[in-house]
Amino acid sequence: MTTRCLAVLLCCLFSALATPAWPSPPAASVAASPDSALVHLSAAQVYAADMQQVGGTRRWRYQPGQPSDWASPATNDLTWPLAYPGFLFGEGPPGWRGTGCFRLHFTLDPALLGVPLGLYLGQDGASEIYLDGHLIGRYGTIGTAGPTTQGVRPRYCLLPFMLREPGPHLLAVRYAKFEAWPLPYGGLALWVAPVERLVAERVRQARSDALSLIAVTSAGVLAVLHFCLFLFYRPQRANLYFSLFMAVAAGTFLMVFLRATFMGEGMRWWAQLGFQVGASLSSGLLLVFLYAVCHTRLPRVWLGLLALTSVGQVAWWLARPTDGNQMPPVVLGVFVVAWLDMLRVLGLALWRQQPGIGLLLIGTLGALLVPVTTSSAFHIVHRLDSSDFLAAQLTIQLCGLVLPVCMSVYLARDFAATRRHLEVQLRQVEQLSAQNLAQETERRQLISAQNERLEATVRARTEEISQQNHTLAAQRDEISAQADRLRALDQEKTRFFVNITHEFRTPLTLMLGPAAQIAADTREPATRRQAELVQRNAQRLLLLINQLLDLSRLEAGQQVLHLAPGEVVGFVHGLVGSFESLAQQRGIRYTFEADPPALPVDFDADKLEKVVANLLSNAFKFTPQAGIVAVELRGETAPEPTSLTWVELTVRDTGRGVAPSELPHVFDRFYQADSSNTREHEGTGIGLALTKELVELHGGTIALASEVGRGTSVVVRLPLAWASGHPMEDGAAPPAQATPLPVPEPVVVAPPLAAPLLLLIEDNADVRAYLRTILAADYQLLEAENGAAGFAVAVEHLPDLVLTDAMMPSLDGFGVCRALKQDERTSHIPIVLLTAKADLPSKLQGLDTGADAYLTKPFLRTELLAQLQNLVRGRQQLQETYRRRMATLPPPGPPTLEQAFLLKVQQVVERFLDDETLSVETLSRELGLSRAQLHRKLKALTNQAPGDLIRLIRLQRAHELLAGSMATVAEVAYQVGYGNPANFSTSFSRHFGYAPSSTPRRVQANAALYTPVQPLK
Repeated sequence: MTTRCLAVLLCCLFSALATPAWPSPPAASVAASPDSALVHLSAAQVYAADMQQVGGTRRWRYQPGQPSDWASPATNDLTWPLAYPGFLFGEGPPGWRGTGCFRLHFTLDPALLGVPLGLYLGQDGASEIYLDGHLIGRYGTIGTAGPTTQGVRPRYCLLPFMLREPGPHLLAVRYAKFEAWPLPYGGLALWVAPVERLVAERVRQARSDALSLIAVTSAGVLAVLHFCLFLFYRPQRANLYFSLFMAVAAGTFLMVFLRATFMGEGMRWWAQLGFQVGASLSSGLLLVFLYAVCHTRLPRVWLGLLALTSVGQVAWWLARPTDGNQMPPVVLGVFVVAWLDMLRVLGLALWRQQPGIGLLLIGTLGALLVPVTTSSAFHIVHRLDSSDFLAAQLTIQLCGLVLPVCMSVYLARDFAATRRHLEVQLRQVEQLSAQNLAQETERRQLISAQNERLEATVRARTEEISQQNHTLAAQRDEISAQADRLRALDQEKTRFFVNITHEFRTPLTLMLGPAAQIAADTREPATRRQAELVQRNAQRLLLLINQLLDLSRLEAGQQVLHLAPGEVVGFVHGLVGSFESLAQQRGIRYTFEADPPALPVDFDADKLEKVVANLLSNAFKFTPQAGIVAVELRGETAPEPTSLTWVELTVRDTGRGVAPSELPHVFDRFYQADSSNTREHEGTGIGLALTKELVELHGGTIALASEVGRGTSVVVRLPLAWASGHPMEDGAAPPAQATPLPVPEPVVVAPPLAAPLLLLIEDNADVRAYLRTILAADYQLLEAENGAAGFAVAVEHLPDLVLTDAMMPSLDGFGVCRALKQDERTSHIPIVLLTAKADLPSKLQGLDTGADAYLTKPFLRTELLAQLQNLVRGRQQLQETYRRRMATLPPPGPPTLEQAFLLKVQQVVERFLDDETLSVETLSRELGLSRAQLHRKLKALTNQAPGDLIRLIRLQRAHELLAGSMATVAEVAYQVGYGNPANFSTSFSRHFGYAPSSTPRRVQANAALYTPVQPLK
């Protein structure tokens, strides 16, 4: 029996035209008496040619609703009333409210014992079928009302069973149908037959239904074909109308196909609605197509009437959603008149002897036969040859193909006629071409005369242009004089720049001396670190000034080489070694190779040191951690000691590289490949320009090769003479090179536990350390070295204040400010911009992006602390304001991000107000925040924890309900989420200072106290 059940499930194929909900064959059994619910199934009746309905016209035992043990054979149902399960909608048995239980007792012939039988169920609702107390089938979902009930029509399903005892047996069915769709059936019916017969009939039905795909496919192909023809030749609008008609026809047949195959009543309703719309549109589109083909003006009155009729038909069906193809007589009459008008137009075209119109007349008649073949009369005719209406299906498909076939023949004939017409036109075009050739000859003669006149005009114009060129030459001389004046002005500016650079050296010297003295004499670590910070930055500034002075001397031709004998390999090796500590600190692989191991030559140690130091500084600056910096020194020895030798110095790194468009400018003065505010490395654009000038001063060359993402390679070639004396054993002692000092860690004074949390975003480690010493005593600090990292830390920790620089890598301070203010999680955080940009546009840009304060460098320590303290006090005042507004109406106007967030919190709490299990986790999940983020956000806005805020909203809502005397104290307690009224009374009294029961009296007393006294008249 299991194999047969699988065969039944595999036969559930698609179908096309809908048949009636179920047929009504004669009864298969006869009860002992008209009022008995016991029937006998005989073998002759089960194997009869016509499928037998279980119970026939006999009534079943019936009980509305769902009585207990309704499917159990032990239940006594003699007191149940008798009713017929196959009723129409609205004509159910007594007490029917959309659901009920039916029971039928039956016995079997001995010949049917052990024989696989099957039940076929006809229904439009949901059901559960039990045989002898065992569930054998369930279709749909049975609920207590229409929205919870999902009805199905099991068109291709059956219920196999096998009994080995004559009985009596119990067949119990629980059935539910609340909705009217589909009309008219409201009950159900069961048929019994051998399993093999049921399987064969379901397979035949599926094959018959699948024939509708012929019409769907052919109509769809023709729709695409004629639409493409319209696209290629738009004046022939009949192709457009025919493609639309065939597309709607294909959609209509597809809706019929889906209406039969869908089991769910909801999907079947949509398929039937699509069928109604498609059937209404197809007639109008066919009429438009025929009018276009017959070259007749489109009847707008007819089209409007058909459109209104189609809308009326769909509205009529929506009012009474039946499962068939019924339509009101008025609608049918309008469509019949429209079809007759189609035939009239075709007849007139035929009378005018329009070519090929007879084919369209035949195709139109075939299309009009489609609704006739689907009528009940046609089904009665074909009921004689097949129970699954196979002949009817074939006839419908053939009628539907008549118009496409005739249209294809008409199209082929029209193409042939068009081709002949084009051949005639081609001959006419050839004649016109000969005429055009004669006209072209005449036109060329006229053009030749015009050209002569134009040449005379050009000669006159050329003389005018010559005079203008003399004027331009005079202007060019004037511009050259202006260029000379600008060049002289540039020299004066250069001289001023050199002078002011010299003036910088004196105060720097005065700064370096005292700073070094303080660092050496003081015993306080904090003071020593401050002095070392001043000393390092002053030295850096002095280095920049020296480079500027070198550039100015090179430009003025005042730099000369001071050659001295020395061992260049050892000298360069010493310079390379001064960067080893920096390489270890940053985890960079640092190598040096030399060939030969010693090379005594004459060289300028000071200038070579500047070249090597600049190249290594750039390499380490742009090489990330775990990168590689490699230095190679090669010498080309010559056979004669007095000849020159070429020394080649190569510095390679695996940094970020330089874009190809930037390579021609890397040696320009003050040029930087990344000049934006978000560049990751500081610089002035002087180092490589000075290096190139020094290399060229030696008569050498410098070349830079780079690839973005792979690194940079710099090759310096210097022509150096062999040392005049004997080679030095140890080489020239290189000058001391300042090794990069690590950034000192400031002594941090532990702030109070309740101190505000401040996020410091600054890419300069020295400035970050200095700010840490200023703020650590009053604030808990978080630090980030760029804008992107700072934004991530702010989102994670939600600090009370943010102090950020404006020019940083990855994301500048303006971007940080904009991102924090637009994020709901961080929009409440005050932001202070601290930057060296002191111009008004920069200040306005910072304030426009939402910054609460803008301080410029250099800044005063007292000013910074005062700004931060004012922001903290302002935030505390806002907390009190937001706490008061939680109990009042929001102010007019658009809310701020903070007000919108608090309103959202209040709405979430009020939505779960009666849920006593509402927790902080639920609130944070509804708001899309973590528990920690929600806690810090609410503490920053209201100075209250989330749990306290939930309790405050509950108590305020309870006060409103009690003040209006809307419910008792216990009812109000349950409404605001308190499971225990006693706990509610305790919390209410503690918060408001009086018991809940006295709230109405207190409110009335306060109202009377503040009621204004009316003046005496």
